[in-house]
Amino acid sequence: MSRHIEYLNDKLIIHFTGLTVAASLKKEIEVPLSSISSVKIDDFKINPLAFRVGTSGIGKNVKHGRFLYDSEWVFLSYSNHKNVLILNLEGLIYKKIVLELESPEEAKAKIESLMAKV
Repeated sequence: MSRHIEYLNDKLIIHFTGLTVAASLKKEIEVPLSSISSVKIDDFKINPLAFRVGTSGIGKNVKHGRFLYDSEWVFLSYSNHKNVLILNLEGLIYKKIVLELESPEEAKAKIESLMAKV
């Protein structure tokens, strides 16, 4: 997978590799745990005509980069909008970060465990 999360005591670092770096125009994003208001796993679709900084791939579901969603910025990195990890954020440039991961359930559990300690 071309994205993975590094779990630290006070923050997450989301790393992007390969073509995802070029598509999303980001190599990594740091997210303080204190900025995460909730974590969930769900489907996430965005209007194909939404303003974006980054790319939408050949498939209609491929999204990488910064998109304007409900008048706020979200960061998306997925090839399939189903069963993605969604971080709802406060106080950051992004309202949400939406990621396709190999095991979103495991990531959600780790994040919630870290949030409980902060």
